[in-house]
Parts: sequence; structure tokens; C-alpha cells
Amino acid sequence: MMTGITSEQSLSKYRWFILLLTVASFIFTFISRFAWPPLIPVVSPILHLSNVQAGAYMTAFYIGYVITAIPAGVLADRLGVRVVLAVSLILAGLSTFGMRYVVTYDSGFWLRVLTGLGAGAVYSACSRALMEWFSPKERGTAFGFLLAAPSAGIVLSNYIVPALNKSVGWHGAFQAIGLIMVLIGVLVFLLVRTTDKQKSSGNIFGGFKVVFTSKDLILTSLAGFCLMLAELGIATWANAYMKQKLGFSVATTGLVMIFYGIGGVIAPLLSGYISDKIGKRKTILIFSFALQIPLTIIFGYMQSIQALIIMGFLVGFSSYLANPHLTVMISEFAGKEWAATANGTANFIFQLASMIGPIVLGWSIDVSGSFSAVWWIMAAGPLVGILMLLPVRPERVRA
Repeated sequence: MMTGITSEQSLSKYRWFILLLTVASFIFTFISRFAWPPLIPVVSPILHLSNVQAGAYMTAFYIGYVITAIPAGVLADRLGVRVVLAVSLILAGLSTFGMRYVVTYDSGFWLRVLTGLGAGAVYSACSRALMEWFSPKERGTAFGFLLAAPSAGIVLSNYIVPALNKSVGWHGAFQAIGLIMVLIGVLVFLLVRTTDKQKSSGNIFGGFKVVFTSKDLILTSLAGFCLMLAELGIATWANAYMKQKLGFSVATTGLVMIFYGIGGVIAPLLSGYISDKIGKRKTILIFSFALQIPLTIIFGYMQSIQALIIMGFLVGFSSYLANPHLTVMISEFAGKEWAATANGTANFIFQLASMIGPIVLGWSIDVSGSFSAVWWIMAAGPLVGILMLLPVRPERVRA
């Protein structure tokens, strides 16, 4: 059901519903992504999976995710948000649902690839939708809600999945999450409105010319890559540091990371709203990068659980403070017509950090025999990111 935007009044009434749908879509891509880790101890013995195979299910998701990041952005600009987002969610939902029938490692691996293929399209399509529906003065707030979804999804998956496993078993957990994703996809298809005037025209690859000829867009994307190195470093190695070096239990380390996630939910909501009021998105972005550098290093020297909880919250807050501004700036450098292509390309660059970062940091631990170097390497990411951002000119936007 596609209806044109005919007046400012309809825009005002409907844009918050669009925001609700996009946030729900994005949250559930993270719940589907992180549904697997809490179930590893339950499912691995049943399917006779080794630790390598269990970990490969997360790798499989990212294989699919990276493959679709750029093509999905191009298609969202060409075909519109409604179709691309709906199909992506339904694909991810059906493949997640299909995990309940897995009896071999291979079948589970390819289902996780399919889940990633669907989830990889959601970020760029959602970004495009918010560019269409929200004015420049409201985009910080809108993208703040959208970029709170990753942290919210991680926190929620650690609550929802164990509860579902306890009540309906691991089969039922995959089934419930998959069905909800399919339902959201159907709602997107039926209820998302857009305007044909906003769809890109001409060459389907025209957006790449805009993306790769914009120095500001590329530098902002590379700054996001640097930030992602630090974010994923904390997410990957903080638990291991607290358990292996400090001797805390899995439950205790999980508590620290919950506070990290809470900081990551609050920060984009707050910084997005503030940027709409005062502007200065680049300034806020650089401030968040600068704040993260010392906080990351300090976190690595904390040894009491109370200090780790406080620093975990502050590191999560400082890290995710930057996220909405990266997406808004990338979207505006490309303009509404190519917002999805730009964000798909930027997301591809971001996700390279998820492949490189954990390996580099793991190598540093193996070589040094300790975690001491990890925090300094992670802190170097935001520092390099600041250098990338200094030449960026925010006034050179297309929309």
C-alpha cells in the first residue's frame, strides 16, 4: 500500500510511526544476530558442535551481512524503502525461524548466512526512510533513536533469548524471534509510505559517483571505521579480560556489559536531540571520539567490579554518542536521492572493522601475553578518527 506524501500535515502525523517501524526493524536484526551466543551452551551439545563451529555461526551471519550492505543500499534508492526493507526482514525472519529445524552444522551455517543477507539491508533502508520523513532540524533526534537500536538489541537479546529458552526451548526461541521479524516485515510492506519523487532515477549505479567523489563522505565513513574498531574491541575482549585476568564470573562480567549497553542506548538519544537544538554535529562527533580515548584506557586499568561498572557505562556512553551524527552526516553528504547507497557503502566500510579488529587485538594478546596493549590499540581508533574528521566540511551537504 503506497501513498504519496501530499502535505506537511500528513508528514507530521506519520513520521513518528515510520520511526517506530524502522527502530523495531533495526532492533530485531540485532536480536536475530545475537540470539545465537546465549544458546551456544544449549545447542552445541545437541548438534555436536565444536567451539570453532559454534563461533562460525556468527561469522556466517557477517558473511551475509557484508554481501548485501552495498547492493541493498542501491536497491533501496532505486526501488524505494518499502519493498527492500520488507523483503529483507521477511528473509531474515524466515531463516531465523528455520534454525528451529537445524540438525546438522552445515544447515545451520547456511541459514545464518541467509539471516545476515536479510539483516544487511536494514540499516541503509532505514536510513533512507528517515531522510525522507524527517527535516534536517529533526534528523539528529530521529537517527538518535535508530542508532540506539544496536545497544538495545544486544541488551534485549541477553534477556529475551534466555527467557524464551527457559519457557519454550531453543527451538521455540528461534521460532518466536523469526515470526516477529516476519510480522514487522509485513507491517512495513503494508504501512510504510514513501514518495516516488524521492526515488533515484537514471543509472542504478549513479549513487557511487556521488559517494566516491565526496571527500567529506569518505572521510566520515573512515572515521566510523576507526570508531567501530574500538566499539567491537570492547564488545569482543572486555568479557575475556574481566574473566581471565581479573577472575570474575561470567554473570559478573555480563553485568558490566549490560551497563555498557545501557550507556550505548542513552547516548545516541541524548546527543541526537542536542544536535538538533544546537547544530554542530561534527563538533559533537569529535568530542565523543576525544572522550572515548582516555575512558577506554582507564577501563583497562580498573580492577574492582564497582569501578568496572561505572567505566563500562561511561565507555558505552562515549562510544555510542557518535553514532547518530555519523549516519546523519553521511546521509546529508549524499542527499535524499542516494542516502541508502551512501549508508550501504559506509556500513560496508564499518563492518570491515568487525573482521579486522578482533583479529588484530587477539594477535596483540597472543604476542604480549597480556591485555595491556589492547586498550591502547583500541584508543588509537578514535584518535585516528579525529584526524579523519578535521578536514570534513559539514556545510557541503546535498540535503
